[in-house]
Amino acid sequence: MKKFNVVLLLFILALSLIASPMTLLADEGDQVVATVNGVAISKEEFHATLEAQYGSYALQELVQNEMIRQRADALGVTFDGDAFAEMYELVIAQLGGVQGLQMFLMQNNVTEEVFIGQLQWNMLLGDLARAEVEVPEGAVEAFFEENRSRYDEPETVEVSHILVETEDEAKEILGLLTNGGDLLALASERSLDPGTASQGGYLGVIPKGYTVPEFEEMAFSLAAGEYGLAESNYGWHVITVHARNEAKAAVFADIAADVERDYRGSKALDLQSYLYKLEQESDIQIQWAPQQ
Repeated sequence: MKKFNVVLLLFILALSLIASPMTLLADEGDQVVATVNGVAISKEEFHATLEAQYGSYALQELVQNEMIRQRADALGVTFDGDAFAEMYELVIAQLGGVQGLQMFLMQNNVTEEVFIGQLQWNMLLGDLARAEVEVPEGAVEAFFEENRSRYDEPETVEVSHILVETEDEAKEILGLLTNGGDLLALASERSLDPGTASQGGYLGVIPKGYTVPEFEEMAFSLAAGEYGLAESNYGWHVITVHARNEAKAAVFADIAADVERDYRGSKALDLQSYLYKLEQESDIQIQWAPQQ
């Protein structure tokens, strides 16, 4: 995977300045980037130091980017912005929301713009690796049958709960709900579950095996709009079922493109190996040498 390296990105920016027309650089030695007790440090010294310390890393990145661009053109692979937007939403959710994302960026000393660019780079590289996988006739459908559980839709319920300590309190809240009480307000005021209380006790759409057995048994026995009580090692749950979704077998023809992508992904090289493969297949001539 592509590593975070803000210094390297700054150096690439510096290289873009070096690549400017020669007329702009003719007097670079006279341009000052800093002074120390009145003694000037020139832009020429600045660029020379950057090149000496980070030049090989920056050149490697530029070479890799060009290899990827050329292979993408050859394979007809383009960056899928919609797919990336969907994936990025999942990344943010896995990091704990926007606040978790900001904490992650701060810990890695990287901006969100740089982070997005790196994710896009990895996504394109993965698309290229999958595009080069050969798909024998019948292989995708066979993969579907071997992994049917990945594609069949399980029975699920959409639920909320209010967690309390005692059965008496649970029964009290159940009575309030059945008489039209406000679920959001009751969960916020009474629930002991810190992860859901502020969201009205909402757990979302869950399949079997997601919660403790006592909770699951009650939740899957209720019809949409019904309430129930269950005791677990966490306490007493006042359960509300918002909707039910019956199990549904997947139809290969409906999701063939998704299954093929998964098949290719299961056979493709990992990103580091694929990048090495590109390097081995490319004619790379390095004319640059670090300044001594």
